[in-house]
Amino acid sequence: MKQTRKLITLVLLALALDAAGKTVEAKNLPVAKPAAAEQTKITTPKKEIYTVTAISFSGLESLSEQELTTSLPLKVMDKISVPGMELSGALQYLWKLQLFSDIKVEKSDLGQNNIALKFTVNELPVLADIAFKGNSKLENDELKRTAALVTGKKISEQELLTASNKIEKFYASKGYLTAGATFRLVENGKNQVKAIFSITEGAKVSIERITFHGNSAFSQNKLRGVFKETTQNSWWRKIFGTPKLDTDKFGDDKNLLIEFYRNNGYRDARIIRDAISYTDDKKGLFLDIYLEEGQKYRIGKITWKGNTKEFATTEILEKTFRIKPGDIYSPKLIQERLNYSQDNSDISSIYLDRGYLAFRANIDEKIVKPDLVDLVLSLREGEQFQLNTIKIKGNTKTKDHVIRRELYTVPGDMFSRKNVVRSIRELSMLNYFDPEQITPDIQPNPENNTVDLIYSVNEKQTDTFNASVGYSGSGFTGAIGVTFNNFSLQDIFNRDAYRPLPHGDGQQLGLQWQFGSYDYNTLSLSFTEPWAFGGPTALGFSAFKTHRAYDYTDDSIDNPNTIDQTGTTLSIGRRLAWPDDYCSVNWKLKYLHSEGGFLSFVDYTDPNAPVKADEFSISQTIGRNSIDSPIYPRRGSKNSITAQLAGGPLPGTVDFYKFTGTSSWFFPITKKFVLNLSTQHGYLSTFNENDYIPYTEYFYMGGSGMSSLPTVSLRGYDDRSLGTKLGGSSASSSLYAGNIYSKFTSEMRYPITLSSSVSIYGLAFVEAGNLWENAEAVDFSDLKKSAGLGLRLYLPIIGQIGLDYGYGFDAVESVPDKTKQGWSFMFSFGTTME
Repeated sequence: MKQTRKLITLVLLALALDAAGKTVEAKNLPVAKPAAAEQTKITTPKKEIYTVTAISFSGLESLSEQELTTSLPLKVMDKISVPGMELSGALQYLWKLQLFSDIKVEKSDLGQNNIALKFTVNELPVLADIAFKGNSKLENDELKRTAALVTGKKISEQELLTASNKIEKFYASKGYLTAGATFRLVENGKNQVKAIFSITEGAKVSIERITFHGNSAFSQNKLRGVFKETTQNSWWRKIFGTPKLDTDKFGDDKNLLIEFYRNNGYRDARIIRDAISYTDDKKGLFLDIYLEEGQKYRIGKITWKGNTKEFATTEILEKTFRIKPGDIYSPKLIQERLNYSQDNSDISSIYLDRGYLAFRANIDEKIVKPDLVDLVLSLREGEQFQLNTIKIKGNTKTKDHVIRRELYTVPGDMFSRKNVVRSIRELSMLNYFDPEQITPDIQPNPENNTVDLIYSVNEKQTDTFNASVGYSGSGFTGAIGVTFNNFSLQDIFNRDAYRPLPHGDGQQLGLQWQFGSYDYNTLSLSFTEPWAFGGPTALGFSAFKTHRAYDYTDDSIDNPNTIDQTGTTLSIGRRLAWPDDYCSVNWKLKYLHSEGGFLSFVDYTDPNAPVKADEFSISQTIGRNSIDSPIYPRRGSKNSITAQLAGGPLPGTVDFYKFTGTSSWFFPITKKFVLNLSTQHGYLSTFNENDYIPYTEYFYMGGSGMSSLPTVSLRGYDDRSLGTKLGGSSASSSLYAGNIYSKFTSEMRYPITLSSSVSIYGLAFVEAGNLWENAEAVDFSDLKKSAGLGLRLYLPIIGQIGLDYGYGFDAVESVPDKTKQGWSFMFSFGTTME
């Protein structure tokens, strides 16, 4: 504060009331210093007992005398001692009300040990209005919210001082470190005041340089990188906003700095002081931080105490702890290996996963000169706890049995932290609840060694319009439909369950219309029961009808070929327990009847292209999915391999076989940054050279992947622009495809916001892929490469929206006049790019 900061100290002392009726005030009394050679004799005043016969107040303006008298702890006809604590207690009570700026008490002796008390007070004024002067950078409403003063209530000088400090601090957070705020009060009616704050804003100050002194173990840039909120200026920050000094955040960053040093062995590191200096124009500041790094420590002797169980021998503990003598001392790593690690491979997991809920581990550190830290790890094992009741709260739409079948915690089993964590993951993967708000409430009952468990969930919107739109250089493709992801077939005849359709049993019902250029239309209906026959067996079916009238020729003649297809699929899948319970297997039977031109527009001389065809196929997919979230995974992987057989030993007139595989891995780099590495591959062939492959079964690549044909996305390139020309170079086709494909992708993701209402994350990508006609043509040195930036928005009702701006670095056969594809923008709606 630029004004004198007033500190009001109220000292309430014992009040001496004499028979003459003198006025008594709460004030500081002088203390006499006795002479060195003089001995002071202390005498205790004689106490007399009086009866309070009357209590009155004077000086009240807005307060009720009756209410004050009633609330006062001292009552009429009470006995008080003089001197004594009764009257002091009454004064303290009145001060604590924080309604007065001054209080005096006057005593009148009425004789016969009767006394009348009169309290003379000055009420604090009521704050009627707040005004600001001198502020041009910040709005009045912002300053009012910051000051946090309430009009209509009594106001004290200390509250006004606090408000001034808040305003200065708020200005500092905006970069105005030299800003000041003072106040004055103006009468605004009877016992009412208007507070006027005068603001001196000064110039905005940016952090020009951060310099560390006394650091020898780490460079300046390394230490600056430890700070989370406090950064120095640079050329690119001048574009997006220069860094400002926030003293609170700077304090947090200093704690991070000490934590960084400690976790790298510098156990005694400390910040001696920090200093701020300004540039000549007062628009920039230099931040100097003076360090004392101290000795770098390593782990010495490790001693285990209290481990009595066979599953927790010293040898097992040492193997699990994975910290050995000679390792760099790191308290963060010690705590992770001892109490909790993301991969559930810590010491506490050994006990907590076996029901020892009361397990505790204490660390005793002993410094052994010159640079060793001995660890004594004392374990309190406790007793095993058994799960008693499992309750679910917050599921307003999803039925209990849908949630319970996903839980790995079962009443009667021993408590297991691993099973609780896994249960949370499974509930999150349902995508019915906000994953950030799935919280377990663990309630131990030590008297009988049982534990009650409550899962609290927050329902979110699960139904989607399933709308999707893709755009690239080839135009728009998309779909419109509705998908009920938590449908209830059981309640189909229950009129009360329609909101707008029955929900809660976890079934999926979908109706979709796909469309595109050249009169492409597909109408499909699908239904899936994820828990058939009383277990984790998924059963589903779909039926669809497709009409295409494409002219995929490069001549000038408008000669579209029409193809009509009608089909149905029946699928059954099962979660597996081996090799682990993240694995699953799925089988799909498909029948497809097709009529139309097929490949005749590609190669008019192909004698194997029928006018009508019936395809019977069977597919098997083996997958493993261990990602921790369906919207924004931070860790885990998603892998699958699919084999499809059409014809051959099966009936039908279409004969081919196909293999596809995908693998996607997620690695948390920091608390927010996530690295995604993925790859996918495919192989398509026939049983003999006379068999033909419909063009709808070839692999296509390029663009957003949104297409009526099976297209693998590759950002930076036009839709279906990679591969070789179907029918050969002399054919009139404009379709480019392949029998074999490979694709590799790396993405760095950063969440902007993750909530139940909207999830947004940005990404930077590098990817490469290509298509080949046969195995002999496969050449991984000829992968088509691209890089760029993207944004993903997930809206509960709409689904995912994708925006990508990518640069294609290589030439493709379909665009012979370009050596590079350059920049291209892609928009997708309701789908994911993999």
